Order: sequence, then structure tokens, then C-alpha cells
Amino acid sequence: MAVEREKMYQCEVKRRRIKDGGGYEPFWKVKEVVVALADSDTEFRCKDCFGEVKLLGRNGKVGTIPYVEHKLPADSEFCPSGLLFKKATDGREPHPSAHPVE
Repeated sequence: MAVEREKMYQCEVKRRRIKDGGGYEPFWKVKEVVVALADSDTEFRCKDCFGEVKLLGRNGKVGTIPYVEHKLPADSEFCPSGLLFKKATDGREPHPSAHPVE
């Protein structure tokens, strides 16, 4: 019996931009996971709850599409993109991660 996996194909990646007055400032940008890997991005977080995610499916097997899933089950339980949130039947409200990635 196959285990159902949480698969999110979009996430936020940390980027840098030039500040007014010089220097750089970090910001988060929503990207497809495939594009983020092609762009060599290294810092990822959930686009909805800002929680920590792990990158999976990037092994290069034919037909495999890279994706991310929440590292913490608590994030998945209260994130609109989370598998546990989507499966819940108790009418819970979404909220940001208790441990957001800054």
C-alpha cells in the first residue's frame, strides 16, 4: 500500500536585490521548484505558511518532478497547501508556521 505524500510544486526562494543607497537586501520570491533548482536557489520555504520544507524528487529519474513538503507535521496541519490540512474535517483555520523561515 502506497503512502500518500504531500507534494507542493511551488515554494518561496530567498533572493537578493539591490537596495536604494547601495548594498543588498534579502527577499522571498514564489517559484516553481523545477525553476528554482535550475536557477541554483538554495534556500526554500512554504509559500503559504512560511514554514520549513524539504526538497524531494530531484534525483533526475525520468518522469520525476521535484517537489517540496513540510518538514514539520504541525505546519502541514495548519497550512492551506498542507496534506494534513486538506484531509482535516474539523473546520480548522489556516495560520502561519510557529517556526517560520526568516
